[in-house]
Amino acid sequence: MKKFLNVLLGVVLISSTFLLSFGSEASAAAMKDIPGSPGWKYRVDKPHVDGVNNDWHVHVQKGKINGAERVTGGKSHGKTLTSAGVPKSVQKNVKKTKDFQKGVDKQEKLDKERKKASQLTWNQILLKPSAIIAIAAAVGLTVGKLLLHPKLIFG
Repeated sequence: MKKFLNVLLGVVLISSTFLLSFGSEASAAAMKDIPGSPGWKYRVDKPHVDGVNNDWHVHVQKGKINGAERVTGGKSHGKTLTSAGVPKSVQKNVKKTKDFQKGVDKQEKLDKERKKASQLTWNQILLKPSAIIAIAAAVGLTVGKLLLHPKLIFG
């Protein structure tokens, strides 16, 4: 019985890894007009594998000015809205949008989940199938990204 469960667990891990790694490429949402800021556009993106700051973030652009910033503040894609030259009035207007507020709410939930996950012991992780599935998904997404972008490994 134990051997069967181990084999079943292995099959589930491998299949979920493959299923989650293919077709998971996130496409960026369309840019929307910022109310009260003519000519300026924005979009709020979900986290994606892009280095250390893997959080919900907003992109704002007009002409050659193209800024990005985490919804909680701080750099995203190596810049902030201020460092990219986005005026403070435009920043205030984009932070009033429903999309931005949804991003903030989702980031708060993500931060809570990250905190909860960091407090688990290995025994708790191994005894929770949802944690094992999450780990398999993370491994699958990582492997998928590496297969799609071999430069990350080979330079």
